[in-house]
Amino acid sequence: MSAVRRISCVAVAAAAAATVLTALPAQAAADGCWGTGPTVTDTLGQQWATRYCNNYRAGDVYNYVDGRWQPVGRLYAGDNWFVCQSHGPDNPPIGDWVNDIWLYTEADEAWAAGGWGGFPATHVSGGVNYGPIPGLGWCPWEEDVLLSGSGE
Repeated sequence: MSAVRRISCVAVAAAAAATVLTALPAQAAADGCWGTGPTVTDTLGQQWATRYCNNYRAGDVYNYVDGRWQPVGRLYAGDNWFVCQSHGPDNPPIGDWVNDIWLYTEADEAWAAGGWGGFPATHVSGGVNYGPIPGLGWCPWEEDVLLSGSGE
């Protein structure tokens, strides 16, 4: 076998292996949240257990500041930790994907409220329209949201 042909075969094998290896994380991410993240403390002093989820796109983290639901920081795309999920205002839509579920986390860049707030489920792998992200628990305040009628 010539050197060119051997190099050609090695290049094809390497490309095939790279394709398989890069496809696996995307498939795993599509299943929702997984694993155990760090224990974190929010700006109210509450300690939380976390899980990892893949937010496939960067986006703003929102919270109520001065009585308005507004951006308080920015979360970069990638595998990030989240505390829980809860219903709230409609997310910014991504194509045909819509949701009203927000994942509680801390932003990578904080502008207000210490960067703590809700990250839109439309930016996280594994969800469906108006459905929860699999593998992440509900926030303790979810029952209050549902009782008030804003999460149904």
